Amino acid sequence: ASQDEVIKQKESLSNELRCLRVELQQVRDDRDRQVTQMQALTAEIVKYKEFTGKSCAELDNLTIKSNALEETCSSQREHIRTLQHQLTAANEKLKMADLSASETRTEFEEQKRTVCELQERLADAEFQLIEGEKLRKKLHNTILELKGNIRVFCRVRPLLPEDGVGTEATVIAYPTSTETLGRGIDLVQSGQRYPFTFDKVFSHEASQQDVFVEISQLVQSALDGYKVCIFAYGQTGSGKTYTMMGRPETSVQKGLIPRSLEQIFQTSQSLQAQGWKYKMQASMLEIYNETIRDLLSTNRSSGLDMSRTENGAPGKQYTIKHDVNGNTHVSDLTIVDVCSINEISSLLQQAAHSRSVGRTQMNEQSSRSHFVFTLRISGVNESTEQQVQGVLNLIDLAGSERLSKSGSTGDRLKETQAINKSLSSLADVIFALAKKEDHVPFRNSKLTYLLQPCLGGDSKTLMFVNISPDPSSVGESLCSLRFAARVNSCEIGIPRRQTTVKPMDNRLSYG
Repeated sequence: ASQDEVIKQKESLSNELRCLRVELQQVRDDRDRQVTQMQALTAEIVKYKEFTGKSCAELDNLTIKSNALEETCSSQREHIRTLQHQLTAANEKLKMADLSASETRTEFEEQKRTVCELQERLADAEFQLIEGEKLRKKLHNTILELKGNIRVFCRVRPLLPEDGVGTEATVIAYPTSTETLGRGIDLVQSGQRYPFTFDKVFSHEASQQDVFVEISQLVQSALDGYKVCIFAYGQTGSGKTYTMMGRPETSVQKGLIPRSLEQIFQTSQSLQAQGWKYKMQASMLEIYNETIRDLLSTNRSSGLDMSRTENGAPGKQYTIKHDVNGNTHVSDLTIVDVCSINEISSLLQQAAHSRSVGRTQMNEQSSRSHFVFTLRISGVNESTEQQVQGVLNLIDLAGSERLSKSGSTGDRLKETQAINKSLSSLADVIFALAKKEDHVPFRNSKLTYLLQPCLGGDSKTLMFVNISPDPSSVGESLCSLRFAARVNSCEIGIPRRQTTVKPMDNRLSYG
């Protein structure tokens, strides 16, 4: 029984031992698994430690960045607050600016209206000034006609390269006062100023057209039946021939003679619609060395041909005669019927080639004679049977000059002496007229005797005094201006229109 119990115990213990071995094996297996897990976890822990280390570094960096961003955000908040304050202030300023702009716009509109009103007033004032000037000219012309005065225009030629003006001061000035604007001229000699006032003063900038506009109404008077005389006076080289003739081949530089004739022919054609028919006759002469020469004569040669007879053509006397009506006749003078401006132009060219010119120290092509162009106009109105007789005298006087300056010798000396003598006679006539003397010495020269109806009759007379701005000519210029001033004060006969209802003689008389 004990053995059986021991065997049973032994078997029980063996079973228990097997169970324990099984449990031990399980425990070993569990231990191996736990070791494996522990190794894996240890590896994971190492990995996590490494990752945690990196994360900590990144966290530190992020923390630094976060702090920097917080600081940036803080400064940005401050900047935003500043900008908000500035925006508020700017909005206030904008409101003020809008208000100011509105006020400025209102003020601008008011100023604009004021400017428009002033411009309208200025335009009205300018119009009134122009109308007033027209009225002044008309009244002035009427007064001169009633007084019988000779009108005087002054023209200053431009400075030319040969004048040789260096650093010398300007000797001519133009007053700008309202009273003398366009009518005054001051001449400065040796520091002393000499003021003159004429009916019109043209500066060196005036064009040929500007000059002609001022005399166009006077030229029109010839068609209306008046005797009209326009003559140019001045020293040699002062621009007389340029003023009177200009350069006919150039439209801009045409002188008074071509422009006057163009106007007369154009106006006469326009008056045909009113029943007027005009007949015109032209003649041209020169007074050279106190001798009348017919510039349209077919028997004379051109230039200074001293082999001719004294009167310029064989058997011609060219005697000046005046009739009781104040008309002037020159015997044996060639008178040509003209119907167009082209015929007149060809006659002017013929006369220009025939005119006596010569060279002096003062002018390369100096006019050595007095040139007289005469256009006699006969008008008949078929509807009213009214007839008019007008005369247009256009005269280019020879230039006055001092022998010491002109350097004339021989024939030129004789010419200069004759020119100065005739111009001196013209001065004597003017002074006698100005003093209203009983005797006026018209017969002292051929020039003054020929111009007697223009200077002492009932003609509308205008004198151009031409001035050189060359400082070396200031003495001659002063003499010319003084002479012109005396001319401007002369009283001649009141202009009378020549009209009739009776048939007229075919051959017209000089005026």
